[in-house]
Amino acid sequence: MADEDVMQKSESWYSARWNHLPAATLVVDAQSRCIVEANAMMGRMCGRESDALVGVCVTELLPEMLDAGLRLLLANPSENGISIRTQLKMQDGSGIPVWVVLSRPFDFEGRSLIVGEVRNAAREVDMEDRLAAKRWALRAYAAAALTLVSAKSSATLLQDICDAITQDSPFLLAYVGIVGPAPEYRMTVQAKAGRAEAYLEGIEISGSKDLQSGQGPVGMAFRTGVSQIVADVDTDLNYVPWREHAQRHGIRCSMTVPFMIAAEQKGILGVYSGSGNAFGPVVREAFAHLAQEIAVGMESLRRREQIDRERLAREEAQQSFVNALTAAVGAIAGAVEAGDPFTAGHQRRVSKVACNIGRAMGWSEYELQGLEMAAMVHDIGKLAVPQQILNKPGRLTPEEFARVKVHVNVGYRILKDIPFPWPVAGMAWQHHEKLDGSGYPLGLKGDAILPGARILAVADIVESMACDRPYRKALGVDVALQEVESLAAQGKLDAEVVEACVRLFREEGYQLPRAEEDEYLHAEMLAGLARMDNPSALGSLSG
Repeated sequence: MADEDVMQKSESWYSARWNHLPAATLVVDAQSRCIVEANAMMGRMCGRESDALVGVCVTELLPEMLDAGLRLLLANPSENGISIRTQLKMQDGSGIPVWVVLSRPFDFEGRSLIVGEVRNAAREVDMEDRLAAKRWALRAYAAAALTLVSAKSSATLLQDICDAITQDSPFLLAYVGIVGPAPEYRMTVQAKAGRAEAYLEGIEISGSKDLQSGQGPVGMAFRTGVSQIVADVDTDLNYVPWREHAQRHGIRCSMTVPFMIAAEQKGILGVYSGSGNAFGPVVREAFAHLAQEIAVGMESLRRREQIDRERLAREEAQQSFVNALTAAVGAIAGAVEAGDPFTAGHQRRVSKVACNIGRAMGWSEYELQGLEMAAMVHDIGKLAVPQQILNKPGRLTPEEFARVKVHVNVGYRILKDIPFPWPVAGMAWQHHEKLDGSGYPLGLKGDAILPGARILAVADIVESMACDRPYRKALGVDVALQEVESLAAQGKLDAEVVEACVRLFREEGYQLPRAEEDEYLHAEMLAGLARMDNPSALGSLSG
C-alpha cells in the first residue's frame, strides 16, 4: 500500500473517531484563543456545524471564565489541566451551564494548543438547585418545629413559621390562611412573610367552586384535601387569573398544602418560589409534615388558651368569693369588737403584725391572705363570752378564765363550715396552743400546730401586752418582745416566728397602729356591721 493511501486511511480513521467522540471536544490555539478544530458533538451542542466553529474566538462561545482558565494554564504549563464551570452561549443567545475540562498546553506544528472537553451541566445544576431547595425546606421545617414548641399564641406561632420558611431561603413567600364559612369560603391570611409578601395584597382567594377566585390551587386544595403544585405559573392553565400578578413579583412556582384545625376549619399553607420545579418529593414531604404540625400546634394552643381563659375565670370568681368573705369577716370582726372598747381593733392589729411576720418569713401573697383572714376572726368565739367578763377591770377568777378559754372552740364551730380556701378555722382554733403541749384547747404539740396558728400565737401575745387592757395599762413593745423570746427559749413558741417578729420591731422599726389608727379601725368595723345589712354589696368589697 502506497504511503498516500496509508495517510488517507489514517486521516479517515482519525476523522471518524474525532467526530464520533461521545463528548463535545474542541482544540484551541492558546495564543489567539481561536478554535482550531471542533468535533461534531461540539457543533450539535452549540446548534451549529462544527466546521463553522473553526476560527471563532472561544470566548464568543464561552465567557471570560474560560479565558481566565487559559491564562492560568499558560502561566503554569506544568499543570495537568483544569476544570471550569461556565456558560455555553447558543446561537439564539441563550445559554446552558457546562463544565469545560482543559488539557495541559502542548506544541503542534509550531503552535501551542489546548484540548477542551465540554460537558452539559444543566442536569447537574438542576440537581444542585433541587438539593439547595431541599436543604432550605428541611431547615425551615426544623426552625418551624422549634417555633411550635415555644409559641405562646396562635398569632405568633403562624408568623414565626412564615418567617422561618422565608428567612435566608429561596422561597419568596409563605403564608398561612384560614378558609371561611360557606357559601363563599373566602380565605383570610393569618400570617405572611417573604420578599414577595405584596403578592397577597389586592387579590381574592376562596375555596368555592362557584367563584373564579376558587379555581386556583387554594380552591382545589380546599375541596380535595390534597396538596397542589404549580410547577410553572407561566404554563399552568388554572393559574391564569393570577399569572400576570405572580410574574410581577417574581413568582415561578408554588405549593399549596391544606390542613384541618380541630376538625372544624381548614387551613392553608402556601409557599412560593422564584425557581421552576422547586418542589421535589423531599420538599413536598417536608411542607406536608409542617402543615400537619401547624394544625397540631394551633389545636394545642387553642386548648391552652381555652384552659387559660377558664383558669382566669375561676381565679376571678375565686377572688370575688374571697372579696365577699373578706367583707363578711370584717363585718363579723366588727361585731366582736364593737361592744368592747378595750379590745377594739385588737384583731385588726394582730392581723397586721401576723402578716408582717409571715412576709418576713417569705410567705407568698396567697398564704398571707389566708393568714390575714384567720387573724381578723381569731377571737370570733368571744361572742359567746359575757361582756362583763371581757370588760372586767381586774384579774379574772379561774372560773371566769375557763369561760374565756371556751372562745376558741366556739370560734371553730362558727368558722369550720365556711368554705375558706385556707385553714382559717384551724388557725383560729389553735392560736392558743403551745409547742410543748401546754396550750389549749387540745394541748397540741410541735408539727401538729398549723404554721399560721404559730404566727398568730406570737402576734396575739405581742399585741395584747403592748396595748391597754381592762385590768392593766399597756406594758410596751419591749416587754412584749422579751416575753415571746422567753417563751421561745422554753420551747412554747416557734423560735423562727419569734425571731422574725423581734427583727420586725427592733431592726426594721415596725410600730403598732397609733390611737387615731385604732379609731379608724373601729370605724371600719362599724361600717362592716352596716354592710351586713346589704349582702349584695359584699361581692365587691374587700375587708
